[in-house]
Amino acid sequence: MAEIETARTQHTAPDLPHRHDFFTIILVKNALGSHQIDFQTFDLQDNTLYFIAPEQVHHLAVDAGTDPNGHVLMFTRDFLQQYSLGPDGLHGLELFFNCEEARPLVLETEEMAVLLDISSKIADEHNTSRVYRWEILGAFLSLLLLESSRMKLEKQQHNVQLGHRASEIVRSFKNAVEQHFQEWHLVVDYAQAQHLSSNYLNEVIKSETGSSAKDWIQQRLLLEAKRLAQYSDMPAKEIAFALGYEDVAHFSKFFKNLEGRSFSEFKNGLRKTDKP
Repeated sequence: MAEIETARTQHTAPDLPHRHDFFTIILVKNALGSHQIDFQTFDLQDNTLYFIAPEQVHHLAVDAGTDPNGHVLMFTRDFLQQYSLGPDGLHGLELFFNCEEARPLVLETEEMAVLLDISSKIADEHNTSRVYRWEILGAFLSLLLLESSRMKLEKQQHNVQLGHRASEIVRSFKNAVEQHFQEWHLVVDYAQAQHLSSNYLNEVIKSETGSSAKDWIQQRLLLEAKRLAQYSDMPAKEIAFALGYEDVAHFSKFFKNLEGRSFSEFKNGLRKTDKP
């Protein structure tokens, strides 16, 4: 983190929110500042993990005069497929893909030490040219991801005890939303995929997450619309089509109902914010 921060401060271009086409894990041992992920801003705090998926908008701002301490890992889908867990395995760990999973994972000092040890081994192995280098890097990455997911699950279990069946329904629904939100806009689509009734699916999702299935679907659509508004030159009509809306008026009504302002008002606000 210290090396990245030094390079960032020496760069003359404005430091603005951005996105990548690879996965990023930020392990913050200690730092002061803020981290914006998909239009949510979190204060940096000690012993915290951030998981940023491809195409997520993010911006890490370290307070001037402070020295951040931690590691940053970046890996592509291709590397994941060839040497590590693969996309399906990563989906099952629920670290990157779902709407609420931008929230940082706060750990105990001892837990962070375990992950920093693994990430240090990754850095050491990356700097070698020994045989099986990539396979060993993939194994270390798998270990880091599995440990992170286990820590997250154990913390969740202290607060919410999900029945096994309900847990599977929620997990399948969240992953389906991430994969199909552009084509499936109705709860019935997701219910049919799990051979459930719409009412039962909604009941389980509402009971276990606090939000209805419809809210999950709509919030994912809204998030993608906001991403495209900030990081593309696509007009509202093209964004509407990309999100599965054939009628731009329907998309515009949907956006204003959820965001409280029109799509054009939101995009104009982004332009003002992005000015250096």
